[in-house]
Amino acid sequence: MLSQLLKPEIMDLIQKRQFTDLKEILIDWTPIDIADLFLSLPENEQAIFFRLLPKDLAADVFEYFDLENQLNLIQLLGKEDVASILNEMADDDRTALFEEVPPNVVKQMLTYLSPEQRKISQQLLGYPENSIGRLMTPDYLAAHQNWTVNETLNYIRQHGKKSETLNVVYVVNEKGLLIDDINIREFLLSPLDEKVNDLMDFNYVSLKVNDDQETAVDVFKKYDRTALPVTDSS
Repeated sequence: MLSQLLKPEIMDLIQKRQFTDLKEILIDWTPIDIADLFLSLPENEQAIFFRLLPKDLAADVFEYFDLENQLNLIQLLGKEDVASILNEMADDDRTALFEEVPPNVVKQMLTYLSPEQRKISQQLLGYPENSIGRLMTPDYLAAHQNWTVNETLNYIRQHGKKSETLNVVYVVNEKGLLIDDINIREFLLSPLDEKVNDLMDFNYVSLKVNDDQETAVDVFKKYDRTALPVTDSS
């Protein structure tokens, strides 16, 4: 494994406090390799090592830790570093963390979030335990049925960075209601001036926010999906 092969060199850079060189090396690593290396370091070096990572990469790495290691790292880092991680985490991963810590700790962590992220977290935590609402992410791509393929692709380029569902584009009407889902392949192979409406078959599968997780697993298996849209009563 990469992290073990280069661990002696990494430790040498840390001990010599050559942080610029170390940072340049880590930027090219995958988050899971960085997570493996981090967990192999002495505890007194972990916080120093973690602070070298750009905040978006640090959040990606943090999501690979189990709950125990996440909480240990939070204890090692200062408030500003913890706030940066929490604000950069995927919303569903952050909710999973909040579910596992005491309510008083959750209350404190919520104060670290930006107003926008705090609103999202409070909304997700407001759904019943074991419900799909707790697991969903609000970072998805939705197109309007009157858009062209070109308009949709431009929208994806501008807003798709944080989306976890780039393989599927959801279609909504003028009221924001889900009316279809279309595989990204259809957009890539269609004429740029074709309308989204021409690609639609109005045949889609969705889950409700209050569905339990067991129900969701059954639906994922039945329809062989990697992602499914989640809707509420409105």
